[in-house]
Amino acid sequence: MYIVPMDIPKHCNKCPFGHCNYSFPIGSSSISCVDGKKNEPGTYGYVCNVEFQNNGRYTKVLRAECGKDIKKPKWCGLRETK
Repeated sequence: MYIVPMDIPKHCNKCPFGHCNYSFPIGSSSISCVDGKKNEPGTYGYVCNVEFQNNGRYTKVLRAECGKDIKKPKWCGLRETK
């Protein structure tokens, strides 16, 4: 668990601990070396540095259609504190 002095972002693409792994707005695709799934055209994917810190490597790519936000997953290690 990580405690940060800020509001926890509701979307991974707005989180300071995430970064873009791929972005294919038009006509391209590939297989991810992170999770082995296909990176579809018209999508983008983020990886999480908190997850990297916990596992020692990236194991998940969070994907969404271009122009849409990536909802924070339930396994996210960030927690709000009062």
